[in-house]
Amino acid sequence: MNKTENTINQQDKWNDFYIEKAKVNYLKWPNEPMIKTLFGNYSKFGNYSKPDSSWKILDVGCGFGNNLIPFLDIGCDCYGVEIDNNICNLTSELLKKRGFKAKIEFGSNRSLPYDDGYFDLLLSVATIHYEGTEENIISALREFRRVLKPGGLLYIATAGPNHRIYTESQLLGNHRYKVQNYDFRDGQEFFFFDNKKYLEHYLLNFFEHTEVGQITEDLFGFKVDHLISLSW
Repeated sequence: MNKTENTINQQDKWNDFYIEKAKVNYLKWPNEPMIKTLFGNYSKFGNYSKPDSSWKILDVGCGFGNNLIPFLDIGCDCYGVEIDNNICNLTSELLKKRGFKAKIEFGSNRSLPYDDGYFDLLLSVATIHYEGTEENIISALREFRRVLKPGGLLYIATAGPNHRIYTESQLLGNHRYKVQNYDFRDGQEFFFFDNKKYLEHYLLNFFEHTEVGQITEDLFGFKVDHLISLSW
């Protein structure tokens, strides 16, 4: 299977995932570390990082739109991108049924359909590691920087070294891993950051300031570990 066929196959799998989840028990609530980072008092950036109703927010790989909910709730102008138009339409309808309106469009980490300097905050929650090579990671971060306003904020959450999807994966070399023994993503190639310093290294190529943390949980034997960062 070549790369184009593999991409199409993965899009089909994601379509099936979203359609089935939407029928029964889709994710409705925002990512907790994101809420703590952006609405709490943990970051050294202080009140600078507190969103207000004037902000334009972009969620890259927005899924069901759940991470946009707290920003929609305070009146922000919210946008999201997903890798397939069917997912975009589904998410728009689900948000509408919940009383929210966001513009959900086709796009990806490395190709965002927006002008330079458009957003105050960009969210990347569990998506950037899908860029399976260092070259693609750098391209994605460059694209994030492009669509953010000067001084705009980037929030990233990505699988950490203790996460089960990471520890089960096969090392291919140069921080590239093939997912295995996990779920329908088996066979995909991810780029994992080994530690906080490694994520910081890449971010500082595009942002003057960055702060990186880590959250690890043992959920009844299922290890969940994320590196999180806030950059501007």
